[in-house]
Amino acid sequence: MSLRLLQIIIPTNRITRLEEILDEANPAARWATTLDGDLTMTSVLLRSQVVEPLTDELCDEYKLCESFRLVLLPVEATYPKLPDRGESIDTVPSDPKWAPRFGRISREELIEDIEDDSRTSPLFMSMVVLSTIVACVGLIKDSPAILIGAMVIAPLLGPNMALALGTTLGEISTIRRAIRSNMVGLCYALVFSIVFGLLFVNGEYNDEIYARTSVGLSDIILALASGAAGAIAITSGVSGTLVGVMVAVALLPPTAVCGMFIGDGAWREAGQAATLTATNVTCINLSATAVFLLQGVRPSAWWEEHRAHKATKRAIGFWTLALLALAVLIVFAWNE
Repeated sequence: MSLRLLQIIIPTNRITRLEEILDEANPAARWATTLDGDLTMTSVLLRSQVVEPLTDELCDEYKLCESFRLVLLPVEATYPKLPDRGESIDTVPSDPKWAPRFGRISREELIEDIEDDSRTSPLFMSMVVLSTIVACVGLIKDSPAILIGAMVIAPLLGPNMALALGTTLGEISTIRRAIRSNMVGLCYALVFSIVFGLLFVNGEYNDEIYARTSVGLSDIILALASGAAGAIAITSGVSGTLVGVMVAVALLPPTAVCGMFIGDGAWREAGQAATLTATNVTCINLSATAVFLLQGVRPSAWWEEHRAHKATKRAIGFWTLALLALAVLIVFAWNE
């Protein structure tokens, strides 16, 4: 698990309570620096899995203090090396409030990492358009290598992860932004692929195109596992693992195939490709929400937990029903 440097800025006259909190938390190391304006910055070195309980305690204590600020920085390495886990570091096991969040980074880091993915920014739209063009060219050329390039760009994976996280935390604004980004991104991809279908597809479909119309129950299992792997990669801070997830549960190629079939007037095949896209979206959100829930991702304030719990239950119920409906469609409609 990676290291973090937490910098805590508070008025100097309130440093006594901070020292008491840090004594309870028992971080690996800490230093204090006097700043201008009667402020003190305390730097704390600790493992990422114990950041959240400490920041929660500090925010509860100093939330009404105007000059209070937390700054969280990643640490590549430190010398001397921190002791291995289990050697009484970073936490006081007897007090449950300091229990480390093993297997994931802090809530604040998750929100910061995923927040931008829920916005319909010019960069996001550019990536959607470019990824759609790459996917369509790969499909027309029957080239798996080009298609993998479109999968790795994967601009639509971010909004779905943001939707799952927003649901788990009960953040309505994040949920709305993620839904909007998903819908706008899918619409852009569909429009551009329809144009490709009108211009370049004349009733001739190669293997890569037909592969996105073959929908089976195994695709559901693959999408569920990939969505869970993506959520685990994000919560553990190992974003490089996401490359494999992007390839396994790609959203743009089946969307592009759907649009190309629509442009060519092949409505049944377009419906099959749309079913694959909907299956991937549903499974990503269902499994990612379940992973966030199992890993203890919760709002920071206790009064927000009821709203978050209610939103999570509704989301899991909705995605489960959607998945059942898609399974019925796959078995009784597309596999006739």
